[in-house]
Amino acid sequence: MIQISNWLFIYEDKNNSQNWSTPSGFGKALKELNTSIIEYTFSNPNNVTLPNKEFIDENNISVLLVFFAGKSLSLENELKRIKRETNILLINELGDEPQTLIKNDIRAEISDLILTPDYICNLYWRNQGYNSIWFNHWADTNIFYEIPNIPKNRFLISTMGRRKYNLFLKFFLGNNFTNLRCTPEKNAAFYSSGKVVFQYARWNEITRRIFEAAACNCCVLTNKLPPHTMIETLFVHNVSIIYYEGPFGLLKQLIRLKLRPNLAKQIANNGRNLVLKNHTQLKRAETLIDIVNDMFIKKR
Repeated sequence: MIQISNWLFIYEDKNNSQNWSTPSGFGKALKELNTSIIEYTFSNPNNVTLPNKEFIDENNISVLLVFFAGKSLSLENELKRIKRETNILLINELGDEPQTLIKNDIRAEISDLILTPDYICNLYWRNQGYNSIWFNHWADTNIFYEIPNIPKNRFLISTMGRRKYNLFLKFFLGNNFTNLRCTPEKNAAFYSSGKVVFQYARWNEITRRIFEAAACNCCVLTNKLPPHTMIETLFVHNVSIIYYEGPFGLLKQLIRLKLRPNLAKQIANNGRNLVLKNHTQLKRAETLIDIVNDMFIKKR
């Protein structure tokens, strides 16, 4: 593996702390893979100040990696400045696409590489002539993992909050359904206590919770997404996940899983094995490092 000098990793730190977040977990993965990175965070997207050219030159920085979801004119202007002043390789991870697609035009335009979790958004950016890859969500296994000594005594659990199907599931399942919002650090214990994890993707997107729940050895039950999402190239119905269509389809799958607990266990095991093999923070970091190395080799 080629070491491309140093990376400058920029992301929003909403709590202005060193606690876990998706970007900080990814940064840790890069470090575990012996990538030299300098982390630089900002807390206010409306007032972003990034390092100057002297800092970038003095620290031999050749890659600028940005994780941000949403619109920030201040961040865009700072990235434009760095691109004008340096020959740095700019990579933008575009966060919560497809719902944030409309906000990402400027960052996509100035990037040398775009990372998007959405298949159609990837095609959209590529059709604009930009260098984009489909960079799926993942489970950070430092946070999301099965805790074996916690009994799986909850039938259906969810961390969705007050969204669609919450009252529906409470009405039909009563105490057999637990909907609890908790911090990422506590999700492993909560997921480990559940047999089936319910998820509803309101934007018809492949959600991060699918990967995280599966990593904790839960059978994931989620709404069937349109074929263009390509989700079934990642998770196969009745093998590593269960899809439902509408409220009656949801009830049918719940009854099926309740009557066939071994099916839920098998799907949970398959889903966990799939995620641990292909969809962890380390796997995504490895992929990005390889892509960056290839880009530098082609520049020679």
